Amino acid sequence: MPGQSFAHSASTSKDVDSVWAELDKPATWEGIPGVDRVIEAKVDEQGRLQGFAFSSKVGGTAYRATASPAGREEGRMMAWAIDSSELEGKITVRLEPNSDGTKVDVNLEADGAGLLGSLMFPLIAAAIGSGFPSTVDRFVADL
Repeated sequence: MPGQSFAHSASTSKDVDSVWAELDKPATWEGIPGVDRVIEAKVDEQGRLQGFAFSSKVGGTAYRATASPAGREEGRMMAWAIDSSELEGKITVRLEPNSDGTKVDVNLEADGAGLLGSLMFPLIAAAIGSGFPSTVDRFVADL
């Protein structure tokens, strides 16, 4: 099964600068689809998030993964390369000012990794896809 992409947008009344500041907080990422708990975060001297390890529970099984920088445009876009023994991919969050505050676009590209991940990927993709829009809505509401 080829990789899958998931995308959803939501808006918040907060301005772009406020939302951006939240994205540099490790705990914020615990609200993103597929991240249950940030375990180890790397933050530089300026307070910018540089990466993190996290746990994720899918289909009753807990997985550990890492998020490494995959792109950053200050105030506009933050992306993370996701890597675990069963799953790899990329999550991108883009910010755009709108009349009500900020539009937040979240995109997740995922694919199975390794034999077990490849075999389980259809189940993982179904679990992610079924809750992706509502999880993004909550993520943005909590920013």
